[in-house]
Amino acid sequence: MNFTDLSQYINRLDLIKDTADQIIKDFDMFGMEIKFSGNAFNAYEELFDQMEPHIKKLIDSNQQKFLGILYRIDLSDEQIKKAVHGNSTEPFSMIVTDLIIKRELQKVVIRNHYKKL
Repeated sequence: MNFTDLSQYINRLDLIKDTADQIIKDFDMFGMEIKFSGNAFNAYEELFDQMEPHIKKLIDSNQQKFLGILYRIDLSDEQIKKAVHGNSTEPFSMIVTDLIIKRELQKVVIRNHYKKL
């Protein structure tokens, strides 16, 4: 499953909540607080607006921690390079934040799929 296949899942409240929970858990491991109101209609924006400043700060000041969170989330260099190459107008921190949200949703969808088997 690639990121483009995720569009069918972005309106499912259960998956959005699980994705937010996963993001909160992963960021908390690195001492960064993320909160989610539970509102599925603006979940992406809500999470993005909280995550992006953390990612920008890590990129600018703590490469080791930045790489650690990418490793924890399982976001590869190849995925990042592909996204940056396809979108050279957005700041790097915004591209990475978008990829993190999509990767976390992808993990939740895959996990839920295999729970049903």
